[in-house]
Amino acid sequence: MTRFLKTTAMAGILTVGTALPAAGDSGSDMFHVYTLDQSPEDAATQLREYTEAEENWLFLAEFGLAGGKVTALKICYPEIGSDVVAAGMHTMAMMPCGHLAFYEEDGESKLSMLDLSFMTELYPDPNLENAVATARPAFEELLSEVLGVE
Repeated sequence: MTRFLKTTAMAGILTVGTALPAAGDSGSDMFHVYTLDQSPEDAATQLREYTEAEENWLFLAEFGLAGGKVTALKICYPEIGSDVVAAGMHTMAMMPCGHLAFYEEDGESKLSMLDLSFMTELYPDPNLENAVATARPAFEELLSEVLGVE
């Protein structure tokens, strides 16, 4: 039974994988991709160090993906935690965090960030809309100040 489930799940992944957009084409407004002036490693380090030192931010994790080709960061903006709680305790799984990936593509250093509206896409709620409206400009300012992205 377990083997059947794994085989079925893999077939589903492969089927979905063929429908994904081509590399470099996000296919939606859910992904913000920026070209960076610094290496992916340097950019990830700068952002981690900044958010670890600032009270307004909560640095949660840094980890490698794709055999070390990608550095992923998870950074939260606790100020909007009350909005997430107000939407229901079950929504705490998506606490107002930025999900960021640093990598190199076609010889350029890149940052990809999941748009915070993923929260309202997954669970439409006025409290989460308020959270997105508050956190989005905070993340934009963070990325601009630390990494110089616009």
